[in-house]
Amino acid sequence: MLTIHLVGAQKTNYPWGFENHLISALEEMDCNILSTDFRQERHNLQRLLQQKADLVLVCKGEFIPPELIQSIPYPTALWYCEQIGNDTAVDYIALVRRKELEYNATAFDYVFSHDKTNLQVYKNIGCVNVHWLPCIAVNTKIHKKLEVSKKYDVTFIGNQTPRRKNILVALEKYFKVFTPNIWDSKELNEAFNESKIILNIHLSDLLNIETRIGEVLGSGSFLLTEELPCKDLFIDGEHLVQWHQGDVEYLIKKIHYYLIHEDEREGIAGKGHHFAIEHHSFEERMRQLLATIDFSKNKCGAERL
Repeated sequence: MLTIHLVGAQKTNYPWGFENHLISALEEMDCNILSTDFRQERHNLQRLLQQKADLVLVCKGEFIPPELIQSIPYPTALWYCEQIGNDTAVDYIALVRRKELEYNATAFDYVFSHDKTNLQVYKNIGCVNVHWLPCIAVNTKIHKKLEVSKKYDVTFIGNQTPRRKNILVALEKYFKVFTPNIWDSKELNEAFNESKIILNIHLSDLLNIETRIGEVLGSGSFLLTEELPCKDLFIDGEHLVQWHQGDVEYLIKKIHYYLIHEDEREGIAGKGHHFAIEHHSFEERMRQLLATIDFSKNKCGAERL
């Protein structure tokens, strides 16, 4: 049995935090879990991170000192799921996140990025062992299809940045858009199940891959997402439907079309649901990550568990 020490913001962001889905998946895979919230335990990290483990997996970990990471006698991995841009596109927030990564990312034995198109950015920072691991994933215990009626035509759930607000204001001239402030994962799944069309809108002008995609597909509802940077995760028009980046007129046409063509909409939703469960569960993500780790190379002669 592997012992995985998961270091993230699981208590700070409980119960909706991404890390809590990882814990559930690892438990389902019969792993032993050590759990540390690095934000709440920042003054105890020196002691807590020395606990025996087969792998120390850190989610974001923006202020953990690099010398502390390097002192851990077990394999260490960073999974960073924030958008940092790529070689041709970047904005201010992405630059701030790159500064976060420059502080400690090179101290990890393995680095995983949620976006295939920005791997070179990590290498430019100095990270050597860099891999793609999408954050799109389904927690099948929570993200699931319910036998409920559709109450909402169009739904968007997420932080309403200025860019997102501008798009939603434009849509509201034509549609009633349901925009609840929901953080609980089960309530979120209920809202998705009650919606005919669910929108995924990028936070900024940078293309991104949001965790929302897995949540929506897991619910079995229809996803209309802004263009994704990675073209090989899903088939556009078969598992979900994409709309051209920033093209609101095109989005309006797509919404009109799929509200009218119910059978086509629900057929795509069903295919996307089954495909996501089969290929994009959190368990599958953890299997992909663990298959990358060389567990024979515990550092400093540390005793294998």
